[in-house]
Amino acid sequence: MLNFSLASGISIFPCIFAGMLKWKSLFGIAALALMLLACGEYNEIVKSDDYDVKLAKAESLYESKSYNRALVLYEQVYQRYPRDGRGEIAYYRLAKSYYAIEDYYMAGYYFSNFVNRFPISTKAEESLFMSAMCSVKNSPAAPLDQEETEIALNELQLFVQRYPESELVDSCNQVMDKLRLKLENKAFLSVQLYAQTERYQAAVVAGRAFIEDYPQSQQREEVAYIMLQNGYILASKSIFSKKKERLEEVLSIYENYKVDLEKKRYQDRALNYYKNTLAMLEEVDERLAYNEIIDAYASSQSLSTKKKMDFLSETIERYHTFAKMYPESTLLKKAKETLNKADKELKDLQ
Repeated sequence: MLNFSLASGISIFPCIFAGMLKWKSLFGIAALALMLLACGEYNEIVKSDDYDVKLAKAESLYESKSYNRALVLYEQVYQRYPRDGRGEIAYYRLAKSYYAIEDYYMAGYYFSNFVNRFPISTKAEESLFMSAMCSVKNSPAAPLDQEETEIALNELQLFVQRYPESELVDSCNQVMDKLRLKLENKAFLSVQLYAQTERYQAAVVAGRAFIEDYPQSQQREEVAYIMLQNGYILASKSIFSKKKERLEEVLSIYENYKVDLEKKRYQDRALNYYKNTLAMLEEVDERLAYNEIIDAYASSQSLSTKKKMDFLSETIERYHTFAKMYPESTLLKKAKETLNKADKELKDLQ
């Protein structure tokens, strides 16, 4: 049997382990030395006045995906040669490097300016497209503010207008469709949010705008129902002076979007809102007709004899119209009391 112990009884394994650690430390030191050497070389190039070497090193760093270090050198090259081919390459690579590290605001800045600074470059078409794609990358989720999405759409449309024959046009159109869908979803979420937060009038206004902007939307039916529902709630909670107008608005919503509201999903509920609105409007009209009797009589109390007689006559006339239209009204008794007073006063003046 092999004996892995020394005569003294001390195991050799700790010695072997210590040796391994020693070699590992040596490799670590060597790697660190190489790293320091590379950093030293990079720093020397950064400080040097040889811009061809700077550009070559920047390209090497770019290819090895060391974008942050490449950026420093590309910036130096561009500042030294802003108008020649080296500056053009450096500026283009600046944009590409920022895009690679997902700094899309800076990348968009450089791509956009590249087109302005080097308009006849073979990279101008790609740069204009990439500028638009940076805005696309900055476009937030649908619930958030969509200013960046609008900017992206405008930039993509600009690209299509400037390069209508480009092989990138199809890609632009596909991206624009997705962005428009995001704007549609944002508008739909706004309608829902207004309804959920009980901002009834805003929900109706936003709903109308949504259907006008997106008439073919799959959410059209739901938006029409939200408009009807919120219009009804608003009308039912309104003060009396605004009730009639808002109830009539509910009826208008139902009639204008009847095709959507009669779909099976909303048909029964929408019809109930419609019937309840008609009943509520009839009650409001009844109250208004009664108020006209009271108002006419009140107006007869502080005027000249002729106008007093005119308003008393109007009171009587309005009563008869009211009684004919609402023979079962609970207000009929009070209305008749006003009639009797008006009739008596008119006879006294005749």
